[in-house]
Amino acid sequence: MIHTKTILLSLLLAASALAKVVEYDLTIAEQKLAPAGKIRTALTINGGIPGPTLRFREGDTALIHVHNALPREETSIHWHGLLVPNSQDGVPYLTTPPIKAGTTLTYTFPLTHSGTYWYHSHTGLQEQRGVYGSIVIEPKGGEPVRADRDYVLVLSDWTNENHKQVMRTLMRGSEWYGIKKGNAQSILGAYQAGKLPDYFAREKSRMAPMDVSDVAYDAFLINGKPSSSLPARPGDRVRLRVINAAASSYFYLHSATG
Repeated sequence: MIHTKTILLSLLLAASALAKVVEYDLTIAEQKLAPAGKIRTALTINGGIPGPTLRFREGDTALIHVHNALPREETSIHWHGLLVPNSQDGVPYLTTPPIKAGTTLTYTFPLTHSGTYWYHSHTGLQEQRGVYGSIVIEPKGGEPVRADRDYVLVLSDWTNENHKQVMRTLMRGSEWYGIKKGNAQSILGAYQAGKLPDYFAREKSRMAPMDVSDVAYDAFLINGKPSSSLPARPGDRVRLRVINAAASSYFYLHSATG
């Protein structure tokens, strides 16, 4: 009689052999772009911001070659939200080696669950500079809710400032971004609002003024552009896969549908 463990092992091996390998190439490079009206040196994936949407089906095996075409700096890719082997997680110097300039690192991992996720650099401030993209994994049996159209919306923020200057401004506690956004706090403003006690209590604690976002961004983007138009016919059921890939911004979503 065939042992139960032998049967299970045979089934697992058969399933593994039938697993579809889905392969992608991602090239990270510098490029002159103007997402907020001024030409700046951005970091792109396959020539664009955001990078391409990586589409899979639950049970597939991902085989992703990440090519670092940057002239001098290393890079990395982290698969945000995916359950992957620790060595494939993509956090440099912690789980995965960094991708040195001019080299390629190949990631491979099974896709054990479905959903909408994203990938981004975990090196320095590269995610803020454009190294991010989306991931869609369909359930094995297809989506439980039928949709006529399926769109990915990647929300992000963009600054024309040098990324290192942004970090310096934040670290020195400057109020410049509050002034730029027109929401800097002052004694006069606190007096006019009847909040002088609160103002002085905050000053005594040496806490910075509270705000939703610490950086005054020059643009907020959807799929790398200031606006986006999604085609659909009357009566269509549309699935929107929304990803917040911003460096530090929160977004409020509203719908005008009935």
